[in-house]
Amino acid sequence: MKSVDDIHLYCFTPGPFGKGKDPLAMVEAEIRGGSDVIQLREKQMSKRDRLEFGMKVRELTRRHGVMFIVNDDVDLALILGADGVHLGQNDIPIQFARPLMGEKIIGVSTHSLDQVMEAVNAGADYIGFGPIFGTNTKEDTEPVVGVGLLSRVKNICSIPYVAIGGITKENLVEVVAAGCNRVAIISDIFTANNIEEKCREIKRQLTMNT
Repeated sequence: MKSVDDIHLYCFTPGPFGKGKDPLAMVEAEIRGGSDVIQLREKQMSKRDRLEFGMKVRELTRRHGVMFIVNDDVDLALILGADGVHLGQNDIPIQFARPLMGEKIIGVSTHSLDQVMEAVNAGADYIGFGPIFGTNTKEDTEPVVGVGLLSRVKNICSIPYVAIGGITKENLVEVVAAGCNRVAIISDIFTANNIEEKCREIKRQLTMNT
């Protein structure tokens, strides 16, 4: 399995974008396209349904050697044997999650430079930083931080950081120019006619200078 240092393209399960489609096939297309991470992010599902779907995603990621992260839920991450958990600012703090997760990966969503420093000092393995651009994927979205603030993260962050929020193949050049070649993308991938090819194109942009 890849480590957090190997992350470039951070992908998700489809959530509301999976309506009328096979969500597992959509995840597999992301993996074929070069996704380094799949995060189980199914806010509309009951916990039982997330467990059942998560077991299928866990098997798929294990088969392909792709990192598997569970959003928000430490219990579910442990039950599924996930590689880690991703925590938001309103989830349980790292100091309480770490004893349960042990050596597993803990990622943290951050929306300001102060939150970046807090996450680093608390022992996060990686952070998500954003939203970089406006996004409709989250209903309770934070204010846009912009590429200007993103360009300052590298000066204070000693762990891998992943840009998130409204990132598309078209505006990706701004993110890379700001010094970040790790991105998390949801809608631009799942609304593509060809998920695998869209992932491949984005991954190529992220890794061309590495």
